[in-house]
Amino acid sequence: MNWRAPLDVYCERTDAGLWAEPVNALTNLAFLLVAVWLLRRMDRRTPADLRVLAGLIGAVGVGSGVFHTVAQTWAAVLDVVFIAIFVMVFLQRALVRLIGWRSMAANVAVLGMLVASAGIALSVKLPALNGSELYLGPWLALIALAVICPTPCARRWLIAAATLFGVSMLCRSIDLLVCDAFPLGTHFGWHVNNALVLYCGMRALMTAPARRLPC
Repeated sequence: MNWRAPLDVYCERTDAGLWAEPVNALTNLAFLLVAVWLLRRMDRRTPADLRVLAGLIGAVGVGSGVFHTVAQTWAAVLDVVFIAIFVMVFLQRALVRLIGWRSMAANVAVLGMLVASAGIALSVKLPALNGSELYLGPWLALIALAVICPTPCARRWLIAAATLFGVSMLCRSIDLLVCDAFPLGTHFGWHVNNALVLYCGMRALMTAPARRLPC
């Protein structure tokens, strides 16, 4: 594999330059803003897992920002790795904090989600999704969390997160389809909406017994 191979997979990019996707790059600041907002409301008494997740939101923004400037294979892998780490940690902690599962059972569920996500991504090949198949598994897991969550307040935040993530996937999927009519594309909506998705997910976690914020 050529790790430095240039990638041109989004409507906004028209050349291999570092600043060929200014909107796609800059909208990753939304993740950093969410991370800063959450961290400023945490202190030493805040459980470590919540602080780690807030930091990972910032890492997601950095990884995606690097990808949309460098636009090479290694940067794409970095982008996906940070997202995957956040998804795995969030799901595990949500199952423990919100649903009441033991850590081992939550770990098995995370592994199952990874296997199911890989299976879906490999079996569902629809050009209209523009590579969004990879995120169908996490979306289904988020919907399942919202359905089984026993706490009304947390459930509302999870429903909001799942709904927004559907909008995010739509923005990611139609990006190349709208190029002729809208040269900027819609991938920036994936970033902005996903920042809100992660915010809502964190607000759900922070309504658990050791919460720092009210509903």
